[in-house]
Amino acid sequence: MGHKLPRRTRERVRAVDVLYEAHVRGWDTPEGIFSLSQLRQDETTAQTPLPAYAVEILEGVAEHLERIDAALATYSKAWPLHRMPEVDLAIMRVAAWEILFNPDVTGPVAITAAMQIAEERSTDESPKFINGLLGAIDDMRDTLSNTETDQTLSGETIAKLESSVPQSFDTVAKTAAAGGVLEQIDLDSLE
Repeated sequence: MGHKLPRRTRERVRAVDVLYEAHVRGWDTPEGIFSLSQLRQDETTAQTPLPAYAVEILEGVAEHLERIDAALATYSKAWPLHRMPEVDLAIMRVAAWEILFNPDVTGPVAITAAMQIAEERSTDESPKFINGLLGAIDDMRDTLSNTETDQTLSGETIAKLESSVPQSFDTVAKTAAAGGVLEQIDLDSLE
């Protein structure tokens, strides 16, 4: 991989590597991801320290892990998180954080970077799957990111949320975190 990817995408790759490591070690919790991020800033197997943007991503994913996983679980038709390849899950967590919680990155940029990383790190089918899933999340970006911060949602936003998400987003997040079965959404029915 190395230098053919842009600098910022290489920093995303470093975050993906730490998220993958956290998953493999069984530290796939907000606390575990944050702890491993802190550890990798001091002790790394790479030739360079963990870049600042990789740390920002990891801390953001740790902070919003429940909501990120709920969004991924909700919009991944017929693919529960535990069945996804670990590297794909790590890639999509990075991109979902950028789409939903980083206003400095547009959805298309996050999706393109995720697809580039998947082309280098995963299966031939992964970029297409990642593109479709992250595209659905990006389409619902405003609705998904507003449900946490704006407790007085407009009628239009509530109607859009109710028509596209089977339950309130926070309920879905709690269900996903508890390992519950989520009702799947037919992506073809989304506007």
